[in-house]
Amino acid sequence: MKQLYFIFSLIILQAINPCFAQEKDSVSFKPSGNVIARGFLDYSTGFGHVNKEKGFDITRAFLGYNYKFTRTIQAQVIIDGAAGKTSSDGLEVYLRNAFVNWNDKGFNVNLGQTNLMQFSIQEKYWMHRYVMKSFQDLNKMAPSVDLGVTAEYAFNDYISADLSLTNGEGYKKVKKDNSMRYAAGLSLHPIKNTILRVYADVYNDDETQRDALPTGITDAKYKDQYSLSLFAGYQDKKISGGVEYNRVYNKGFIDKKDYYGYSVYASAKVAPKWRTFARYDLMDSSNPDNFTSPWNSLDGQLMMIGAEFQPLKQLKIAPNFRNLNADRGKAEQYFFINLEINL
Repeated sequence: MKQLYFIFSLIILQAINPCFAQEKDSVSFKPSGNVIARGFLDYSTGFGHVNKEKGFDITRAFLGYNYKFTRTIQAQVIIDGAAGKTSSDGLEVYLRNAFVNWNDKGFNVNLGQTNLMQFSIQEKYWMHRYVMKSFQDLNKMAPSVDLGVTAEYAFNDYISADLSLTNGEGYKKVKKDNSMRYAAGLSLHPIKNTILRVYADVYNDDETQRDALPTGITDAKYKDQYSLSLFAGYQDKKISGGVEYNRVYNKGFIDKKDYYGYSVYASAKVAPKWRTFARYDLMDSSNPDNFTSPWNSLDGQLMMIGAEFQPLKQLKIAPNFRNLNADRGKAEQYFFINLEINL
């Protein structure tokens, strides 16, 4: 399988190279660029036994630039100023994007540190990424950005396929090692406004990337990590929603350390500047034979309901209520007000 992806990558690069060399801008086209600035902020307060958990937070602060050299070639660089926190709760800054894109004749190819397609389509149907991450992202099933090459091809209006070859660690941990992630996806549009999608990947085992074993466990069997994602969605001008199933096999390369779950969500436009939305997630996990206790603290249910007000094109405000019903802990209820600024 490695050889197939390597050959595919070479074919894509060889195919687009002549296009780079031969493409000539028409008289009407003028190279141009635009600044990318986006921020997610929120205020939250807990109820009951978590009523002391309250305050303001910032979860995303993008600043970058996109430049279009020709009609088909562009490049993008983005700095993420709120991608993580230090041990003292200070914000950490990361290079999120640094890639070149070629989009022509049904192909869409990215080379560099680029967004991945593992759950980016699901995010579009969820529509409220600034309120909460999509299921796979929230449960740390895969990185949203990685270093490598991705290629998508639209055969027609009904079917498209995508492949990617990446490091596998994500954009917060970029390094060379013996581990690579090979991914493939297939999207079908059987009728207007609908999508059916299947995605799978293989992440090669590497000793330096393995998950740490729980206290008291000294031995484990190690295998490659696999992911599977199934998605069905519908979206038009007023309604958007989706159902997805996701599973990771051998998480951290530990045999039988799996986790999986479902996410169901819907969003509806109820007035010119208003939408309502709801979501339900269910997460579960399985243990290797020699593990004496559950390992995944995220197992449980999430229920959310809220509304979105968009007074300006660049501003969204979403009050929402959340119930977190963990398998190994008390249920928690929160009220959030989320804010997106997108210039």
